[in-house]
Amino acid sequence: MVERLTDVPILGTIVPNMGTSMDELTIAAALFDKTRRSILALLYTHPDEAFHVRAVARAANAGMGAVHRELQRLAIAGILLRRVEGRQVYYQANRQCPIFADLQGLVIKTMGVADVLRGSLAGLADRIELALLYGSLARGTAGADSDVDVLIVGTISFAEAVAALRPAQEALRREVNPSIYPPAEFSDKLASGNHFLTTVIREPHVFLIGGEHELARLAAPWLGDGAPDQRPGDQRSPGRGHSRSA
Repeated sequence: MVERLTDVPILGTIVPNMGTSMDELTIAAALFDKTRRSILALLYTHPDEAFHVRAVARAANAGMGAVHRELQRLAIAGILLRRVEGRQVYYQANRQCPIFADLQGLVIKTMGVADVLRGSLAGLADRIELALLYGSLARGTAGADSDVDVLIVGTISFAEAVAALRPAQEALRREVNPSIYPPAEFSDKLASGNHFLTTVIREPHVFLIGGEHELARLAAPWLGDGAPDQRPGDQRSPGRGHSRSA
């Protein structure tokens, strides 16, 4: 049975609407200590999974005592759910928490998925003009088996991207699917209204390398022609990773 603990002060921080131009990792460090960041990164990037205290401690690389106390605080705040099975205690992200979506977004942008991906791509950053996370994780609708979808615009090859992202795949415990486009091809396909790319741009996404300025520059031909005003979700979501779109 899942227990919801109440009547104790909550975390005590306001989760901001983060801009991509800000140093998001520094903001996360200012809001949360290392143990709390590690716990939230694990549980809020796998919200449909419950983790035993020992598994959380291993992922956080922290002592059992410190992790156990932090898990209890987060459960009391309603940020996590606590489940007891025999003598074992499990914790899981609480989707009913009033700030679940905001907190998950912050985790993905900083201490969770996005930061891991940024680190993996850092060695190729000089040949990448734009990289962003899209799909179910960016939308906040990811399930236990959801993949990590990454769009990269640059002069790297698909093989280079796969090799660079392999450590991220292992760390995140999710398959990472990169889609790679040379800058000129990306701009041309957007200008021609390519379904895959226009859907990626219209739907929620998180910048990994570059930002709004780089996207606006690369998408200038498409924007200049007056892209149709279409709400996210009006088209089918983009599919799996690939080296080039059809």
